[in-house]
Amino acid sequence: MSSKNESIKKHTNNGSDDTTNSSAAGQNTFPHRNLDRLYCPAATYLCAIGANPLEEGELSSPKPPCIPCAYKVSNFDIALDHEFTKLVPNQRPEQCPRSRKNTAATTNNDVKTCVKDGMMGYKQGMNVLTVGDGDFSFSLAVAKLVVSDDSDSGMVVATSYEDLPTLRRVYPAFDDTLNAVKGCGTKNIIGYKVDATQLRKTLPPNVIQSNVKFHRICWNFPCTAIGSGQDGQNSAMDENKDLVRKFMANALQFLDEEYGEIQMTHKTKPPYNQWDMETVAMEEINKNGNGLEFEYKGRLVFDKCNLHPYVPRKALDKKSFPCHDACVYIFGFKRTSKSTIPPNNEKAVFDLDAMQKDPSSSVIPVSVSLIETIRTKHLTLASFQRELKYIGKNRRPNNISDGNSKKRRKQRK
Repeated sequence: MSSKNESIKKHTNNGSDDTTNSSAAGQNTFPHRNLDRLYCPAATYLCAIGANPLEEGELSSPKPPCIPCAYKVSNFDIALDHEFTKLVPNQRPEQCPRSRKNTAATTNNDVKTCVKDGMMGYKQGMNVLTVGDGDFSFSLAVAKLVVSDDSDSGMVVATSYEDLPTLRRVYPAFDDTLNAVKGCGTKNIIGYKVDATQLRKTLPPNVIQSNVKFHRICWNFPCTAIGSGQDGQNSAMDENKDLVRKFMANALQFLDEEYGEIQMTHKTKPPYNQWDMETVAMEEINKNGNGLEFEYKGRLVFDKCNLHPYVPRKALDKKSFPCHDACVYIFGFKRTSKSTIPPNNEKAVFDLDAMQKDPSSSVIPVSVSLIETIRTKHLTLASFQRELKYIGKNRRPNNISDGNSKKRRKQRK
């Protein structure tokens, strides 16, 4: 099945094609998102079911399942699962307990709480090129993950299509973020007016002269140059597809041939699903004869809680936008065994205990039964809460009852 469309599919769960154990007995039917080569960070799934491991100092009381993370993994609204969306409406991403924890850690300047080696496939010592980063908050998140504690290894080349004065005008806190990126590592490099389709011509000269190779080249929510506050829509569909083709062909020459990946994050709901990202991205590479070595690996559920303090923002606008439907499209060399996406022979691996011990570095396949596990957890809790609300609404307080009894006794006298 192509991931061209986030298709709505009616599934009868009999367990025959699942890689995890479902909590239901086997006859439930519900629409679900397209699962073709779809994975998610274990931390996101564990949060969605309320099973994230306890941090130091946390109480051992049960954690409620996280509604924003349930929607990130399962896209219940886009899949038109009306039963779920009616009983469990989505919440703002700030309601995620990990989001609140990240905010508290930032307030207390406790950076290590937010940084987990291996998160989203990033590891200390990697070289990463970020393209089209608006306020550099994504570059900062990545720098915290890949630059080693002693700053001797790992680097981020953070670039923007805009110039420095424009970025300072649009993003009030830009200088703070910029200084934080520079402070994360002495090797980090900043580039302005970098064109993703002309990287060799527009990257900073010291990057080209050093002949550095990158383990990751990342572009989040790519789109053609548009007016402030707008999104790439159907009117610019062909231009955006051509943009992706040219970027991929340009980026390939800068990749580390053993561990290198190109990653593009994008929304998957209409009209963005019509970009056909995984196919379009490979067209220019295949045309140039490099398709025998390079391939589309799969999609990873995007969760900005794993990349604190990143905030996706509209073009030339400090406003953020909802992106619970977004996925990271991952492309890499066929011969590598060190991809963010596990090899096919690991798709059956699903160990909850192992995930809880090391949720930051685990990536797991999204299956029907995994979605059903999330779904059942939340629907069961919602049903219980509705029942409690009904009981509370229909139970009269004792003092009201006693007052009515006294009133009736006086009337009888």
